[in-house]
Amino acid sequence: MSTPPDNRPADTAGHQITSASEFDRLFGSEGQPGDSAFSAIARLVDPDLPTDLDLFSFLCADLLRHITRQLDLHPGQLLADLGCGRGGPGLWLASHTHAALIGIDFSPVAIAQARHRATRLPVDAAFAVADLSSLPLADQRVDRVVSLDALQYAPDRVAAARQALRILKPGGRLVLTGWHPHTPGDGRLPLRHRHTDWTRVLRAAGFTDAHCASAPAWDAAYQGIYRTALTLHTEPGSALAGLQGEARRRLPTAHLLRRVAVTGIRGSQRRGHGFTRQ
Repeated sequence: MSTPPDNRPADTAGHQITSASEFDRLFGSEGQPGDSAFSAIARLVDPDLPTDLDLFSFLCADLLRHITRQLDLHPGQLLADLGCGRGGPGLWLASHTHAALIGIDFSPVAIAQARHRATRLPVDAAFAVADLSSLPLADQRVDRVVSLDALQYAPDRVAAARQALRILKPGGRLVLTGWHPHTPGDGRLPLRHRHTDWTRVLRAAGFTDAHCASAPAWDAAYQGIYRTALTLHTEPGSALAGLQGEARRRLPTAHLLRRVAVTGIRGSQRRGHGFTRQ
């Protein structure tokens, strides 16, 4: 795997930052969880996606199966979903494995929607508004961490990954999704993706093992969601209109990116303190 230049340590900075208020507007325009335009489009692209999964990430059934296998969640374990958004994938994972869930996001609108959705599901779930660089969880408390297309928004990605490491129990694992450039430093790509190497980020954060997976089907689903969105009629100012605008900006360079899922494992260490739900 290629790595960023030495003067760009583990891709900690230099990418554009998206604010919580921008995501508040985005989630506010999307409608109630379970009835979103994004979920409907994702299922047009991949009808094998679970019908009870509320989506706001570029997932397909094959990638979801990979995430589930890598997490290896068991009943009674605690899953932290970092950048949980409306709670959809985290709630689905917890409910289907009988695990407990704590979701963290910096968007108050997203957290309010996640809490509303959780009340209708048979799952032990709590949610908190917080930044990924300062998680409201105690050391070594959670068994697993998942972060779907979210750590890319952290101003310092290594610092955010260290927070994930801090809250994991020894032997716990993090599974994240994102994108790697086919050619690191490609100037045609958005700054957010130009030098990304998530395996290197996790190793720099202290994970003892980090490995990356990719598959053509994951790339096809990512691009397919954009292409399908552009075929649909919409009203100005709607969530679909926003997705169409994003598709027009991103599709010309989408082939320069590789959809990835990266798993990091925390080595065995002395266990720490408890868990604080806020």
